[in-house]
Amino acid sequence: MSRKSWDGVELMAALRSGLDRLESRVDEVNALNVFPVPDGDTGTNMLATLKAAIAEGDASLATGVTAIDEVSAAVARGALLGARGNSGVLLSQILRGLPQAVRGRQRARATEIAQSLSIGVLHAYSAVATPTEGTILTVAREVAAAAMKESEGASELRPFLESIAATARVSVEKTPTLLAVLREAGVVDSGGAGLQLILEGIAHVPSVAPSRGTVEAERRGAAPPSATLAKVAAPVAPIDTAPTEFGYETVFILSSPASPLDLAAIRAHLETIGESVLVAGDETTCKVHVHNLRPDEVLAYGISLGDVRAVTIENLDQQSAERATGHAAFNQLADGPLTASPRPAASSLGRGTSIVAVAAGAGLGDILRSAGASQIVHGGQTENPSAAEIASAIAHAGTEFVVVLPNNSNIVLAARQAADLSAAHVVVVPTRNAAEGIAALLAWDPSLTLEELVPRMEAARAAARTFRVVEAVRDAVVRGVAVKAGEIMALDPVDGIIATGSTDVEAIVAALAGQTAELVTLFIGADVTDHQADEFVNAVRGTIAGAEVDLQRGGQPIERVLVSLE
Repeated sequence: MSRKSWDGVELMAALRSGLDRLESRVDEVNALNVFPVPDGDTGTNMLATLKAAIAEGDASLATGVTAIDEVSAAVARGALLGARGNSGVLLSQILRGLPQAVRGRQRARATEIAQSLSIGVLHAYSAVATPTEGTILTVAREVAAAAMKESEGASELRPFLESIAATARVSVEKTPTLLAVLREAGVVDSGGAGLQLILEGIAHVPSVAPSRGTVEAERRGAAPPSATLAKVAAPVAPIDTAPTEFGYETVFILSSPASPLDLAAIRAHLETIGESVLVAGDETTCKVHVHNLRPDEVLAYGISLGDVRAVTIENLDQQSAERATGHAAFNQLADGPLTASPRPAASSLGRGTSIVAVAAGAGLGDILRSAGASQIVHGGQTENPSAAEIASAIAHAGTEFVVVLPNNSNIVLAARQAADLSAAHVVVVPTRNAAEGIAALLAWDPSLTLEELVPRMEAARAAARTFRVVEAVRDAVVRGVAVKAGEIMALDPVDGIIATGSTDVEAIVAALAGQTAELVTLFIGADVTDHQADEFVNAVRGTIAGAEVDLQRGGQPIERVLVSLE
């Protein structure tokens, strides 16, 4: 029997089917890596995030709850805390749309599922400072748009779900046409592929026994008309709470290349539905800011005028309360299957600034701690820590100000998500490896305020010259540089492959050619022998005359050596 709607039991069955589909092909998703190194973990991160979401949803079901609004809220919370890696964080943001679209409902039909995807896409785009097309964001956006269209008149869920899964497949296949680095590497976007597999699994969920009242509910319709969300032509943000003192702050960029924008008319209209209105820009692009109780009306108006992007919606009442008590989500970290140390109340946080750093190896952890980090989170490539794990470390720091050093580009979004869960004032300095993290730590001065400290640490991070040495696991061409499986590559955080060689030493020498430095630090990986480490030291000394070489046992996996030049 094809369902016309889902309750919480059927939602969980669908998500488990999506999990099974992703898990069966997780290695394929991991292999969709632009750089041919054995550290692809997109599929693993999405899998871990979805497992965390399902664990929370199942815990909700175990209490006897079956309404989709309560179960989906648990799912979204589990994904938020369990998110790992950039792909996992974006998946968690997409899942955030579920409880917002079905608030107050026992069951959800195609229209609510479509609405949840649209809201989730807004969250996902807002999580990324500079969204890149040809990624999971594009796939999610195109799926949401198709879902909104397909939901019109959809009476059965299975054909609707199969249609949006097919849209995901087409969208993934065209990602290389949108992103040159994918086209050159000969792969599709891994995050998009992971989302496609989840949606395919959901579309083919095995039938489950009807929940109590399912047949009668579907005969009547999933909910009375008054409970149905108003639908507009693009994602909207629902009301989180009853109207209170402050309402919501809605901000977005509006552009209209086809017809000129009338800023005065826009401002006049927004003043009829809100307060603190700001409309600044020109006839083609403007920024809109407004406070009111209905952000969905503000967005619907913007969409009617042109293209809307960079949307942020803040609950001003919630912000006001959190200034004194900390973020509500963090209060719940110790509940349910996901656990973390309870955070201290904001009033009990100590004065000053602490540093939380992520380390991929025990040696790197010791070095970061000796440089001033008070909390070390284990993790790195292939072992990205969850947002909950980073949030727990922030809580353990116990100070009112915290700087987080993710030390890996794929951990930055999870670190920012963890920051949002904290009672402390948290800043994430987006360090891309441990050497950049150490450089940032050397600029740390506990006597400085956070406003003074962060620019110094950012500057030190940006000035660091680093590269890592790894073995290629397949033939590839990346940004015009060809490499064969088994060759050794030197990878720069900005430029990608800067040198290759048949051995570690050859790659190190090639990468250092023409460089100058007074000090070269070698953070040796877990699989490097003492003899090999001595060869690395001699190679540096033979390439950069007069340079001092500092050898440190980092213990990190995958990387043969992480090199820092000063």
